[in-house]
Amino acid sequence: MNKKNVQLRAAARQNLLGHYGTVIGALFLSALLIILLNIPFDNMIRQGIAFEAGLRVVTGMLGIVIVTLIAVLLSAGISRIHLQLARGQETGLKDILYPFQNRPDKYFGCGILILAVSILCQLPGSICLVPVLAETAGFSTLGSTGWAVLAAVLYVIGVIVLIRILLSWSQTVRILLDSTDIPVMDAIRLSRRMMKGNNGRLFLLCLSFAAWILFGLLSLMIGLLWILPYMTQSMTRFYLDLLPDPAEAEQVR
Repeated sequence: MNKKNVQLRAAARQNLLGHYGTVIGALFLSALLIILLNIPFDNMIRQGIAFEAGLRVVTGMLGIVIVTLIAVLLSAGISRIHLQLARGQETGLKDILYPFQNRPDKYFGCGILILAVSILCQLPGSICLVPVLAETAGFSTLGSTGWAVLAAVLYVIGVIVLIRILLSWSQTVRILLDSTDIPVMDAIRLSRRMMKGNNGRLFLLCLSFAAWILFGLLSLMIGLLWILPYMTQSMTRFYLDLLPDPAEAEQVR
């Protein structure tokens, strides 16, 4: 319990030894599938805007929503693989389909709630940005400097609040994977209880990967195929460290 982040990362590296093919394969296949599914809907939206075909735009947007929901399930499937690895249990690419077969509605619900909270946190700043955009487009002559400053301040506050909420809710998907019968709101409440006093630890753990993520981006995204599994496994070890039964977290040792 309450292991240091350096210990969690070390345990993550140990868990991944001999299993990089599985986690990289799951990440690559998921990303490739989402990209391919998005292509026709992106084209539909662009064509709809170019030819003023509103129906094509709406259809394209609905398609992207569906693809986003699929991405939520694939992400939960990747989390399932990492949980299995962290516990020393047998796993494989087939486990990426686990959320599709076990109450997918709960993962949808979790994703929708997070999206709604994200929108609400950014809404005040977006509203204040309207007068700025109106003046830029020539629809208004009102002074926009004050609105721009206010929008920036509200955006910063919104981001801080959102990060705080996301840290508090961060264990929800893993809780749902461990307890498929638990309602989404109960999983969120349990995550909040588990994260009480641990938000700073998780934030620092995420921050410790900042340089790695930058390196991955500079390597034309190729490095992310190794870095993201390392980060996800470290987050999984963090989750196991929060569980009340120490033997659960130490099962791989």
